[in-house]
Amino acid sequence: MSQPKRTKKGGARLTGWLAGWIARSALRWGRVLPSSFAWWFGGLLGWAFGGLHWRDQNDARTHLRRAWPDRDAAWIERITRNNFRHHGRMALWSLANFHRPPQAIQRGIVVEGADNLRAAIRASRRREGTVIFSGHFGNWELLGRAHAAMAPLAMIGKRMRNPDLDALLIQLRLAMPNAQIIYQDQGVMPALRALREGRLLSALADQDVKRLTMAHVPWFGIPAATPIGPAQLARISGCALQPVFCYRKGGRWVVHWGPRRLCARTADREADATALMAWVTAYFEQLVRRHPEQWVWWHRRWRTPPVA
Repeated sequence: MSQPKRTKKGGARLTGWLAGWIARSALRWGRVLPSSFAWWFGGLLGWAFGGLHWRDQNDARTHLRRAWPDRDAAWIERITRNNFRHHGRMALWSLANFHRPPQAIQRGIVVEGADNLRAAIRASRRREGTVIFSGHFGNWELLGRAHAAMAPLAMIGKRMRNPDLDALLIQLRLAMPNAQIIYQDQGVMPALRALREGRLLSALADQDVKRLTMAHVPWFGIPAATPIGPAQLARISGCALQPVFCYRKGGRWVVHWGPRRLCARTADREADATALMAWVTAYFEQLVRRHPEQWVWWHRRWRTPPVA
């Protein structure tokens, strides 16, 4: 008698359970991993991985050449290797520190733009939220934990395809005080409620994501499809948009608070939002130019060309 075939649904459940088990095991292992060793070993793995000529590494080289056409091959290769080394360090260091309370982590962080930070906190106390623009630069997970220690936080994100991993990520992020998660498919109302409550509403808006409403703004002088949602939320709510990033500088984590800016309110809503996204993307670009190894250069940032 023939054996019944395993259904795709059953196989997906098994794969999801296994992925969740691996992630939880890694977090348990991370609790006993010394931060210094995690930093060293993550960098070692990342450096080795960056030297390969697989798709992600080759994409990073291609994108770096496009952003810096005047740089030679040696510079491109060095930044590629450092790029993967940085993200290897960030991943293992974060794994070793997920269990630490945000207040403990915050004590080791340097703040750039303290006046801009104080302006955001004052607005929060007036129950006036702030739309935080950030990106996949430096250490964005640490940035969320630093935010939560300063003011009530709402994070905009996407649901993971694997429900076990999604549940684990929610568990980690909601362990932060005064934090909530708003999924991209929930619409605009939860985000507006969070702003009316005085929350910092944080979004990573530096990637080409086809399912989102996009506008083309310059990124290293080349039009790049960019999620326009943060600027639209700032315009609708009347709240300021503020660029904030966490990156590595001088051997320490630095949280950089940029200036606050309101969205223009003319008859052309799309043009207003696009102009604000162009400004904040240009601001972000200047940080990436100073620390190119800390952005995700394997991402296909110029994947969607403008419509002719």
